[in-house]
Amino acid sequence: MSKNLVRKIIATVFFILSLFLIWQLFTVNPEYQNNTEMTIRFGALFLSNLFLFVLTYTFQTEKIIEKEKGIVLQKEKHFDDIEEEKTGDTELKINRIISNVKNVSSDKNFFEELLKIFSKEFYIVQGLIYVKGKDKFKMTASYAIYGNKKINEFSEGQGIPGQVAKDMKIKIITDIPEDYINVVSGLGACSPQNLLFIPIVSGNETIALIEATAFDKFPENLELYYNELNSALVKKIKNLKNDE
Repeated sequence: MSKNLVRKIIATVFFILSLFLIWQLFTVNPEYQNNTEMTIRFGALFLSNLFLFVLTYTFQTEKIIEKEKGIVLQKEKHFDDIEEEKTGDTELKINRIISNVKNVSSDKNFFEELLKIFSKEFYIVQGLIYVKGKDKFKMTASYAIYGNKKINEFSEGQGIPGQVAKDMKIKIITDIPEDYINVVSGLGACSPQNLLFIPIVSGNETIALIEATAFDKFPENLELYYNELNSALVKKIKNLKNDE
């Protein structure tokens, strides 16, 4: 039994007893009933008891409300701390990616290195990068793609990758079809359930597209840092072209 319930029971018992005593004193003495002054005194005594009884309940109720508010605030703070931690973690990953991208030397395949950098930060299990030609996007680099699987080209607006290239916005898909892509490992073949598309946009045109899969969910707040990431990638690509 909780302490609050015990207090309420005790307060109720005392209130009932006090009412009973007041009633007994008032009724066993007939002279009190015809005495206005005594009637007023008994009335004041009754009201004071009633006030104390209500105050006890109100006080306990306020304590309970304050306690519940405190619990709610603690939960909200806990969730805020988790979200803040997630946000900070994503920002840290993006900053590391940008830093590593700047250090990729011109004698290496930039897009293959980019996929490796992504794999370290977001634990991607497979990845592709498509680069736009005259009118189609063609696979230029891959990560952990085994066998002779043919990677189709696509035009802007065609399929999910083409639509992302057209919209020029990050897209995260969860629960992708099992036959969409397979990961081959020593444990056998299995399918990741999370898919990420990142368009690389220069001016008002998507010049390349990153497609990556992972078993763990990609951070939902990734788009908050998209502009910063995109600017760094476009700048690096332009610098590499100028070095050629």
